[in-house]
Amino acid sequence: IKFAPGCCTARTARKFCMAGFLRGLVSQNKVRLQQDGYDLDLTYLTDEIIAMGLPATGKESLYRNPIDEVVRFLEERHKDKYKVFNLCNE
Repeated sequence: IKFAPGCCTARTARKFCMAGFLRGLVSQNKVRLQQDGYDLDLTYLTDEIIAMGLPATGKESLYRNPIDEVVRFLEERHKDKYKVFNLCNE
């Protein structure tokens, strides 16, 4: 496994680097939102419609969108103007 230089200098940083690496593997060639401190499996279909991977908690959040990060993103960028629909057939 290769990480960006200086990416994994502290224990906590190592955790986030590994999580980013795993999310990249899961996403494969899908578009990811990687800006302003976010790293989410998310893309804007239109200015008002977003498609994203299923948010997760616990160990699943290492390779899926962490629910806390999704909430932070939606609250920061779309406060009081969003609804989340689960379209998974699972």
